Amino acid sequence: MSGDNAAPAHVLDVEGCLARFGGDKALFLEMLSLLTEDAPPLVAKLQDAVVAGDAPAIESKAHALRGLLANCGGLRAAHAAQRLEDTARGGDLDRSSALIDNLTVELEALTAAIHAYPS
Repeated sequence: MSGDNAAPAHVLDVEGCLARFGGDKALFLEMLSLLTEDAPPLVAKLQDAVVAGDAPAIESKAHALRGLLANCGGLRAAHAAQRLEDTARGGDLDRSSALIDNLTVELEALTAAIHAYPS
């Protein structure tokens, strides 16, 4: 994702994720459940790091969140986390607030898509 400025089209890449999981829908649903449990605390820590202006913590938390999101098919939210990670790595903390706001919007869209997905 690094260096790619175009956001992915999919909020939730069901087909791609199922392909990675060998078509195992139960595993996919379990991963979505883990995502909805694990993402909020990570986001809270990331927001705290943004408020504190702690670039290494922003980079670390955004990286962890990006991995979780990408593994679960949350492509647009993962892209938003990647942008925040890259910005923190570059030391450009002035953009962090706007990027965390964008990440929050993408996470809300992802959460809605997860809740709308038939289980």
